[in-house]
Amino acid sequence: MLYDLRRRFARWLAYRQTLASLRRVPERTLEDAGISREDIREHARHATLRR
Repeated sequence: MLYDLRRRFARWLAYRQTLASLRRVPERTLEDAGISREDIREHARHATLRR
């Protein structure tokens, strides 16, 4: 149980860090990558699920 809690917290923390990083990316760079501001949460979620 403790292992699962630690793993979930680590995944949540990675999601929050990824989300913060993507929010700092300039609009033009996001456009070049094909990501809209509305899609940032979805991309952060998918990125952390792959870990």
